[in-house]
Amino acid sequence: LNAMQILYINILMDGPPAQSLGVEPPDTDIVNQPPRHIQESILDRRLIKSVLISSFTIVCGTLFIFHREMATDGKVTPRDTTMTFTCFVLFDMFNALSCRSQKKSVFEIGFFSNRVFVVAVSLSLIGQICVIYFPPLQSVFQTEAIFVSDWILLLAISSSVFVISEYRKSKLSVSQLLHPRKFFHRLRETLQRYLHRGPCTEISKSIV
Repeated sequence: LNAMQILYINILMDGPPAQSLGVEPPDTDIVNQPPRHIQESILDRRLIKSVLISSFTIVCGTLFIFHREMATDGKVTPRDTTMTFTCFVLFDMFNALSCRSQKKSVFEIGFFSNRVFVVAVSLSLIGQICVIYFPPLQSVFQTEAIFVSDWILLLAISSSVFVISEYRKSKLSVSQLLHPRKFFHRLRETLQRYLHRGPCTEISKSIV
């Protein structure tokens, strides 16, 4: 990545989504949880493990895209940096989505329950599209247009950090993975809870 792309990620892509997490609605189940021990560290083992897994996934996915693109001609081109740049940005967005709650699935808390987060991520993605396809910004950030198939590949890879996080929150054990019925039963229950609440309900709440 060049200097402009790194600055863009640090200032515009990381800032708004991260700040919007600060206005996440409080967890209604917090009163049912036991008080934390006074000597317990804020950075507990669970949180550190989550950070390491997410970081490892993001690094591996981004390096895979860079290696895959550079392997075609053996040199770094604007397309290579554009693909790597976009992959990292999408990883950031999916990671921010999974960070909305440490214990609850996004399907439980609702995709639209945090209106500020939805707006921040939407504007970030619109900005990324402008950087890739708007000619004046292409010259500034040294990017070039990518194809729909490229977007599909990038979304498939970058969403892995979200899928892994959701899996960890579901508390599924290895034995459950070996029994597909249990896995899909748990998945169906989660989706039913979300559909019962309804995305329209979440949208109306966010508007109010």
